[in-house]
Amino acid sequence: MARKRATIVIVHGAWVGGWRWRNVADELRDRGHYVFTPTLTGLGEREHLTHPDVNVSLHALDIANVIKFEALENILLVGHSYGGMPVTQATELIPEGVVQSLMYLDAFCPENGQSLNDLVPGEPHLPPEGEDYLVPPPRINLVGFNTHMTAEARASYEDRRTPQSVHCFDEKVRLTGALERIAQKTYVVATGYPNDTFRPVAERLRQRGGWRVEEMPYTHDLQHVAVQETADMIETALP
Repeated sequence: MARKRATIVIVHGAWVGGWRWRNVADELRDRGHYVFTPTLTGLGEREHLTHPDVNVSLHALDIANVIKFEALENILLVGHSYGGMPVTQATELIPEGVVQSLMYLDAFCPENGQSLNDLVPGEPHLPPEGEDYLVPPPRINLVGFNTHMTAEARASYEDRRTPQSVHCFDEKVRLTGALERIAQKTYVVATGYPNDTFRPVAERLRQRGGWRVEEMPYTHDLQHVAVQETADMIETALP
């Protein structure tokens, strides 16, 4: 049991849902924490709600509304991968002081005016020819992302990944500094794979005051390959 009971909100990455964080959430709950893993609109069990207006702003509102209607306070807010985009935008919507600690786990952390497609080192995420707005999840084997999975785990994972609106990838965030006013900020970079996407984010934040930067020697899906270690790392950022 952890020394103190905390309220933790974890925001998942692209093409998945809150289900992707079940094991880590269960581990943290066993340690006595209140844990919320909301699924963003149009994804996971909410895939039937997708529409062309789904974007980062709507996903930020998803997060803010969970916090509002659950009446959560003194929160550790965690974003993984794409989840860093709506988490960043959500800091502009959540009343100051409610989020006491912020953690990015191998996640995008945009500056004002940046979109996710501005930050990816390779090709931008765009709909295939003939599709108006939905971007299908990548199905290729990528070192550091899914090559570690067993055939059974891979099949279950692929069956539950869903297409996502391109506007989650091309909408530029609008920030006024709310994030920087959160006193406790942590960035965690995964170092167990050639991390061309998130290592530059970690290096940028190392040079910025007010940030703690940590490393984990695992691949990108920390919540899948290192459940206990990821829970341990999340606990280091409790308010």
